[in-house]
Amino acid sequence: MRMLGALVKFRMAKDWTKKVQSIYQMYPPGHLMTEKSTYFNQGYWETGDETYDDAQQALAGLLADAAKMQAGDVVLDCGFGYGDQDFYWMESREPKRICGINITPQHVEFAGARAEREGVTDKLSFQLASATEIPFPDNTFDRVVSLESAMHYQPRTKFFEEAFRVLRPGGVLATADIVPMPHAGPREDIKSHAIGWLNWTVDERNWHDRDVYATKLGDAGFEDVDVTTIQPKVWEPWRAYITNKMADPAFKETVSKLYFRVLQKAWANPELLKRELEDVDYILSSATKPMDA
Repeated sequence: MRMLGALVKFRMAKDWTKKVQSIYQMYPPGHLMTEKSTYFNQGYWETGDETYDDAQQALAGLLADAAKMQAGDVVLDCGFGYGDQDFYWMESREPKRICGINITPQHVEFAGARAEREGVTDKLSFQLASATEIPFPDNTFDRVVSLESAMHYQPRTKFFEEAFRVLRPGGVLATADIVPMPHAGPREDIKSHAIGWLNWTVDERNWHDRDVYATKLGDAGFEDVDVTTIQPKVWEPWRAYITNKMADPAFKETVSKLYFRVLQKAWANPELLKRELEDVDYILSSATKPMDA
């Protein structure tokens, strides 16, 4: 029922925010492809033998490394999903506080309830807000991060400007993000249903390659800009994992018939998907606000 309702809302939505919300509200905070977590990213696959949980957490770890996240930091997490990475970072990096903002009410409610259950609301807070209109004063955070969500921002450059504003001098912005590979064609060329959401929920102004990405970070005022592709460790092993998962009879028994039918349709042309993923980049970026800014 959740999936059907979200599909109807998506097709009817004219407002960009509601369209993106409907996509993410389609999936409950249960474990569809994952075993234990509620992460919502493609994962970083070092060996290809990881579980989805491990690969997704590894990506969160890479992002924290890119941000140079450390004990005592005050962190802003934009587009936090169900908040798994924030609980992970709180334990593994020991920041002073993490504030999360998200445009999807369901995600805010879920992450907030978890923080209350675990008694960590003094360290973790989650609120409904947009990454392009960050509701915090200038010079508030040591780190601003966005894990696989900045491609949705309308536009991403406004987020860069807002991140620059709320960072303290010397603070770092880091993203794990999706862009086209250099010389890839327009988004409209993507025909595979499995990645069709790139056509539906990525702002056209954000569809540019990693070199342009770096330029736009510099234009926002950042220095020490680094934009690195991790594409080989993301898309192909992700594709292989999902393909194998769907072929496992035990998996079919763990999900609804509707969800499995949606998956079958989305993955009906695996060769097309494999070819098109070669034109989709996955990057890790970091950039620093100058000390004199």
